[in-house]
Amino acid sequence: MPCIDEDVFVEAGANRVLTQYRESPKLLHVIRTYVRQIANIHAAICDMPAYFDLQSAVGDQLTLVGKRMGFPRCHCVCDAQPVFGFACENEPALGAIVGFCQDGSWEGCGEDGVSEICINDDAMYRKLLISRSYQMQARYGIEDLTAALQAIYGPTATVLDYGHGRVVLAPFRELSEDETAILQIIPRVLPIAPGVVTRWHFGTFKVFGFGEGWGSFCEDWLTDGAILSTENGELFDTENDDFIVTGPLTRGADWMCELDLKPYSC
Repeated sequence: MPCIDEDVFVEAGANRVLTQYRESPKLLHVIRTYVRQIANIHAAICDMPAYFDLQSAVGDQLTLVGKRMGFPRCHCVCDAQPVFGFACENEPALGAIVGFCQDGSWEGCGEDGVSEICINDDAMYRKLLISRSYQMQARYGIEDLTAALQAIYGPTATVLDYGHGRVVLAPFRELSEDETAILQIIPRVLPIAPGVVTRWHFGTFKVFGFGEGWGSFCEDWLTDGAILSTENGELFDTENDDFIVTGPLTRGADWMCELDLKPYSC
């Protein structure tokens, strides 16, 4: 519904008055007054979609947009019991990992439950809904999947590998605590074709492989070198207070680790 010019709308209504009544200024005033009220209602209806634009809606408006898209703010997730163990390098812990002096159990011995998690942050919720828009349109191509993934994690995110009924997705950056907390929800909004499973790699360095874009056993790591320090963390410096650094450092590329986030089960 196009927006209107209030004065044009009012005068168009007044011009519909029959000729024999146009010499009554009081009648024309009443007609213009009431038509102006109709124009205000018309303008309010016209402006309403702007409050529910996915790119700008906030608060309750964004909540209503999410409901219409079939993706509310709150979702059921696994409530995993804390287990004994050690966190894996470069991989977020999907459940609480505790030591022997804390309340935990061996993995597989405790019972997992179900809890609810709500996405109250508008910026995060908006990113998920943008990804959901790709999903609603069944845009299952790799380019669209990459675009949806980058809407959530930014330009570093990529589809690392795909084939044989599975895709490997990688944010390629450190995740915040809030992002880690909703990891199980993320696959639910991505445009993944039915029958295709998702696996996740959470490393931030190059991944070992063959061909363009893959890493090898010796890759540039710190091109400017690292600052030398003692075991106590004291930095080595010269008489001129310049720090002593190593030369450029290299390291082997990471192995691709395919982690299952289990979006619909525990």
